[in-house]
Amino acid sequence: MRGAGKITVVAGGLPVLIAWAAGIAGLPEAQHPVTNVLAEVMAVLLVILAWRFRRGRLAVAAIVVALANFLVRGPLADSLADPGLTVLALFLPLNIAVLALLRERPLFRPLIPALIAAATLQAWLAATLGGGPDGRLGTTLFGSIGRLVAAPHLAGLIFLIAGVFIALCFAARRGAFEGSLLWVLAAAAIALLGERGPHAATLAFSAAQLVLLLGFVEDSYRLAYHDELTGLPGRRALEEALRTLDGDYAIAMVDVDQFKRFNDRHGHAAGDQALKMIATELQGVGAGGRAFRYGGEEFAVLFPSSPPAATRKPLETVRTAIASRKFALRAPDRPRKKPDSPRGRAREPRLIRVTVSIGVAGPNPRRSGYEAVLRAADRALYRAKNAGRNRVMAAGDKNK
Repeated sequence: MRGAGKITVVAGGLPVLIAWAAGIAGLPEAQHPVTNVLAEVMAVLLVILAWRFRRGRLAVAAIVVALANFLVRGPLADSLADPGLTVLALFLPLNIAVLALLRERPLFRPLIPALIAAATLQAWLAATLGGGPDGRLGTTLFGSIGRLVAAPHLAGLIFLIAGVFIALCFAARRGAFEGSLLWVLAAAAIALLGERGPHAATLAFSAAQLVLLLGFVEDSYRLAYHDELTGLPGRRALEEALRTLDGDYAIAMVDVDQFKRFNDRHGHAAGDQALKMIATELQGVGAGGRAFRYGGEEFAVLFPSSPPAATRKPLETVRTAIASRKFALRAPDRPRKKPDSPRGRAREPRLIRVTVSIGVAGPNPRRSGYEAVLRAADRALYRAKNAGRNRVMAAGDKNK
């Protein structure tokens, strides 16, 4: 969806920047007990939200960050050059990149617990590499692994590659979660690639959890207030906009004519295509109108500062534009992939079109509230349908 994730990408850098500055300046010793565990406390909150709202990737990301925070302030706190820290710096960006690639799924689907188990195993490996009497395992197998991955700048290169990959995922999906992962990766780089000590690292990881929460809030707002299919604001957004109205305004209700018959005849994919086309046309309506997806095949257009008489012409224009738009249906015998050589003459695509009926109303002494205006617009809509469809009627018009 256009614009999705924009707030997280722009505002997500603020907590990371503050954590970086606080890490450089240092915090008073009295604040360390709070900041040390903040990432884990926020992880609990994020996992609960992920379970409640079926966001498995959010839970994995929160747990991965919390495990990293636990390691840098615990087993790896005094070993900035330790192989265990190097392994953590390699695994963490890879985990974040994998989350950017995956599709969303509920918390208890098999893949999500598997990812959590893998992250826990990686944390154990990093802690083991950081163990031992002298901070390393010396000649053990784990120590050999640590020396293997401790090549100069390897961790920084992995962070860079993961950042490019996550940025590409965000560009393709425009999701708030993918946008938050960009800043989570930046916070992890500050925590693991710097040498300012465990307290600065815990501040960075706490900022990463805050960015995950910000992405969750933006994504939840988008799902609640915007329609995924058409990209228009949804019914809840319309209801909030209606509460702010004052003075002259108009509400138009738009309904696709005989949409159930259209779906039965041409299929739901064609129906979705028609709804997207109608939404595109409604977005260009004049007189300051703002289009909303009301539900099903019904739309609403709000004119916050125009009386109904001033909306007639722009509504007629958009109705005519919708009626004149034609789009092609895929022929039943058309292959999904282009063949290497043509096999006979292909059928001409079938062009279809849809029409809409529109009812519009505004406030008057007998209907001063927006609920009454909305009902009047809905009644005008059904009078337009009863009068033959594909027309605009205002409250008070006589059937033509």
